[in-house]
Amino acid sequence: VQGVGDVAKATYGNLDATAALFGRLAASGKELNITNNDALAITKTINQSIQIGGASAQASEASVRQLVQALQSGTLRGDEFNSIMEQAPRLAKALADGLGVPVGALRGLAEQGQITSAKVVAALKGQSDEINKEFATIPPNKGRAMENLNTQWTLLLGKLSGGAQPSSVVAPRINPLAVPLDPPARA
Repeated sequence: VQGVGDVAKATYGNLDATAALFGRLAASGKELNITNNDALAITKTINQSIQIGGASAQASEASVRQLVQALQSGTLRGDEFNSIMEQAPRLAKALADGLGVPVGALRGLAEQGQITSAKVVAALKGQSDEINKEFATIPPNKGRAMENLNTQWTLLLGKLSGGAQPSSVVAPRINPLAVPLDPPARA
């Protein structure tokens, strides 16, 4: 889905984690009462909230993967909940705001199994405008730029390879580019 690549680029998100999150949301569309467009919008909101929180690329990817696991299980709790609280504080705040509770009340709700996938989706849909406004104010940085470069590169390889193994198509053309980058040997 082209929209997944667009969301990953627009939110500086990891392409694989973004695709996994979208895939889980889209696969659960009927039970969550959402369309593919809704799934893309929620994926965007989640990615944006993680970026607002200032998480590193690795931490944001980990928190998205934990959220995917929670959505697959139907309830946000346990390790998945702890990961979101620790690695994605703005996502936790968006969830709390969307549920109409303070962030401190989330742990109790999670322990009781009350933060279902449907509630997560509804809460985040309700917070998308606020998250979007906040996201518009964050400045680009090296980590975000590198993530976008990685996403663009992956999407380009997919287009160039036309379904073949991307490395077999592109690798012979990349190696000659690397040779001039070798630093000269010091005497």
